[in-house]
This record gives sequence, C-alpha cells and structure tokens, in this order.
Amino acid sequence: MKRKITEKLLVLTFIVGGVFYGCTYDNETEMYGIGDCDTTDVSFSATIEPIIVTNCAIAGCHVPGNDRFLLRDYDEIKENVDNGSVGRHAIRDRDMPPDGPLPPCEIAQLDSWIKAGAPNN
Repeated sequence: MKRKITEKLLVLTFIVGGVFYGCTYDNETEMYGIGDCDTTDVSFSATIEPIIVTNCAIAGCHVPGNDRFLLRDYDEIKENVDNGSVGRHAIRDRDMPPDGPLPPCEIAQLDSWIKAGAPNN
C-alpha cells in the first residue's frame, strides 16, 4: 500500500515538473525569427503608414466617430508613439488589431521605426 502511494507521488511529481518546465513564455520572433524581413530600411511612407492604415484605420477602430485615439496621419501616429499608445507593448498587451495580431515582421518594422525616433520619412 505504501509502495503504491510512493509510486503515485513520484508519477505526480514528474507530471507537475514536466508541466512547469514545459510551460515557458516563448516569443514567436525569438523562436522562429522574422525571416527575410527588412528592418534596416523602414520608412514612414513606404512601411509604417500602410501597416497603420490597413490594420488600424481602415479596420474602423482609429477613425473619426470612434471613441479611440485617431491614427489618420503622421502627426496623430507620432503623437501616439510618443505617449506609448502605439508600439509593440500596446499591440501585444491590448490584442491589437482585433482581427488578429500583426505578423512578426510588421511588428519588427514598427519597432525599428520607433527606435529610430519615428521619423517622417
């Protein structure tokens, strides 16, 4: 009887240990990289504006008539980058955009642009 209890505790220990060891926070970019994503030649007009317009403005969230902050042009986008409303943490923590997360490459490009000072280029 004592042996069965010991065996069950041992099995339970391995299961619990496996769950805790196997449950780690893995970032998709860290796990799989971002492939052929160019983050060195990121510009507002060619890279960032299309991402924001397609995923934030056209989606109907950040437009006039909605109660969210606006992202219609560079000045509005830059203001919200500066106050922290736009950026990787905002996208990740707020599950933006609502249709699903941005691809890792677009997030990396957004990060690169913001780290460069979010220039109007």
